[in-house]
Amino acid sequence: MYIRREPTPYKGEKWGFDNGVYSHFLKGEPFDDDKYLFRLDRAYRVGTPYLSVAPDIVGGGEKSLELSMKWMDKLPAWPWYLAVQDGMTEAMVRPVLNRFDGLFLGGSNGFKATAYHWRVFAHAHGKKFHYGRAGTARKIQHAIEVGADSADSAFPLWTIERLAETIKYVKNLEQQGCLWDTSVSAKNIMGGE
Repeated sequence: MYIRREPTPYKGEKWGFDNGVYSHFLKGEPFDDDKYLFRLDRAYRVGTPYLSVAPDIVGGGEKSLELSMKWMDKLPAWPWYLAVQDGMTEAMVRPVLNRFDGLFLGGSNGFKATAYHWRVFAHAHGKKFHYGRAGTARKIQHAIEVGADSADSAFPLWTIERLAETIKYVKNLEQQGCLWDTSVSAKNIMGGE
């Protein structure tokens, strides 16, 4: 059964639409086209997100790229990001990059090490770069160090201590004059269930 509640960002809040692929991956389930379309319809009624991630395959390389491209003509006119995954190369992505507003760093933890490369590639082509699943303090720091335009993280949601640590960390960033967009977080990336 699908959740009937529509996403409810605050007035003026930046929000994103995640394709939900990662939650299916964690459960060992295939991507559910019908469920995705249902969620997309709910989100469409809310308005235009800051970013939206085209369907992909976790760690799926060229097959992931093919799936994303299959969906592009079916999706609303939103800022769509291509999830780059293990096995993808610049040569594979370059011919279709004009169809996307940005790159979303997906993939395995090992693939996250290529974040700087993908950020440089995205910015060289006038695209934004989002660091997906920055779920630890180290990954949040890595996202900032590589110059990601935004990131999503559930790190502050796990415990009160982690929330306090994140607030302290963000305040420290602000004091350092960091221009990184901290407003796109796990709270307002509408994905999964």
